[in-house]
Amino acid sequence: MRKIRVVVGPVKMASSTPPRVGSPAGRESARPGGSASLNAHRVMAVLWACLTLVVDRVRYCARVVTHPRSMWQLWSWGRRPVTWALIAEPVVLALIVIASIQAFGTGFTSLDWGYFGLLTLGALIYLIGTNVAAERRRGRDGNATHVDHTSLIFFAAAVLLPVPLAITLVFLVRTHRWWIARKPLFKFVHSTVSIGLSVVGVHAVVEWTAVSSWAPGDTNLAPVGIGLAAAVAAYFAAQAVMVGAARGLASDTWDQPRSQRPPDWARMLRLDMFGSIRDNVEILVTLLIAMTITCAAALWPPLALLVAPLGIFLTIVMQQLEDLWRSASTDSRTGLLRPEILRERAAKILDRAARSGSPTSVMVIDLDHFKQVNDTWGHLVGDRVLTVVAAELRRTARAGDELCRWGGEEMVILLPDTDLDEAVVVAERIRGAVEALEIPITRAAGGDPWVMGGAKDAAGRRRPEEVRTVSIGVAAMPEHGANLDEAMKTADDQVYLAKKNGRNRVCAPERARTTTTAA
Repeated sequence: MRKIRVVVGPVKMASSTPPRVGSPAGRESARPGGSASLNAHRVMAVLWACLTLVVDRVRYCARVVTHPRSMWQLWSWGRRPVTWALIAEPVVLALIVIASIQAFGTGFTSLDWGYFGLLTLGALIYLIGTNVAAERRRGRDGNATHVDHTSLIFFAAAVLLPVPLAITLVFLVRTHRWWIARKPLFKFVHSTVSIGLSVVGVHAVVEWTAVSSWAPGDTNLAPVGIGLAAAVAAYFAAQAVMVGAARGLASDTWDQPRSQRPPDWARMLRLDMFGSIRDNVEILVTLLIAMTITCAAALWPPLALLVAPLGIFLTIVMQQLEDLWRSASTDSRTGLLRPEILRERAAKILDRAARSGSPTSVMVIDLDHFKQVNDTWGHLVGDRVLTVVAAELRRTARAGDELCRWGGEEMVILLPDTDLDEAVVVAERIRGAVEALEIPITRAAGGDPWVMGGAKDAAGRRRPEEVRTVSIGVAAMPEHGANLDEAMKTADDQVYLAKKNGRNRVCAPERARTTTTAA
């Protein structure tokens, strides 16, 4: 193979004129070993820079691990999932160590190292090509089930590589993914260990079936196909057991007496553990593509690089499909549900509530003086205010609440399993959070940056005309309406009452909660 020499430093045009004796180049070339010394110095500088970067990353990870907040987050996961992790993760690590010892006993071949290099290169290309798309998907999915297409790489590595090399590749890829993971460290470690279990499981299936003895030219492909199908099932099952069990054990359902659980609690628990049908189909398609790439690479090793283009294509296409699906169900400006989608979900929630006898509440939220924002600052600033307020609603609302932009500056939140008193408490929290917002904007005249709500007068008080507030009306079902429309009419009347009484208030039937008013 032709050797490629990498030159570190500025590139200079070649010249046919020899360097002058008194010039720096002439002195360097005349000095014995001068060129070699310079190259060695440059190599040492590059190595030192790489080492410094690695040390900084390690120190950062150490701070994350030892930070009190990280330790608190671990125990906030819950006693059951933490116990599961403390039992399952050491077992998986022991299996990895045992498989690695066996692999070191037999040694690695040049073909193993060749596959490792090709898969590492393919993984690098894939990670660079999908970094932005993967970060957006992770940030958008939040704590929901997330399908990572790096299983393309991990499945191929589990089949083609010895366990130590496959685990090394998993470690490298997951270390890169950590910087965009947006997950607590303990959850990221648990999912990484689950990938390690998948790798060990797939490798064991390969060793126990006809896949390990297959060679190009063999015509009896049925046992090989069965072995590869079993390997796909092993990868899927390992993920389901490790991650699904942790998510299921973390569910609040187990803290409720069986008599107080909703009728469909078992279905909701299965959905939380194993994801939706769409998630599982995406995982299965990814593994089938990985199996195809693995078969191709077994015939000709350079085809292992297919993990890069096919992985990039799959990740980008899935992101586009998700964007298309979300654009059909959510408002483009705020990211909240569209009214027709809220009606569909409300019908299902109210149907479950009717069977279980649990209450459901709704709140209507209207931004105060929003027309004044558009008239004073411009419509782009108005759009910015809507976006920031919607983001604050998502942050302040509870898991399971359904948030919708009903139209203009009016937003609606549906609160399942919530009575009127609890809904008023949630509304008060939302009102206070919106009032405390400071919104970075750009002035229409001159383009100067400004923080709406951040300016203060001579007495140190925020300027009332820049403080954004909301008026909220709350109603409960079936107490104030048998369906969403009837309850929303009652809540809308309460919004009108809050506006009449001075805005920046939460009002509900039979009560009117008054808070600090920004006129």
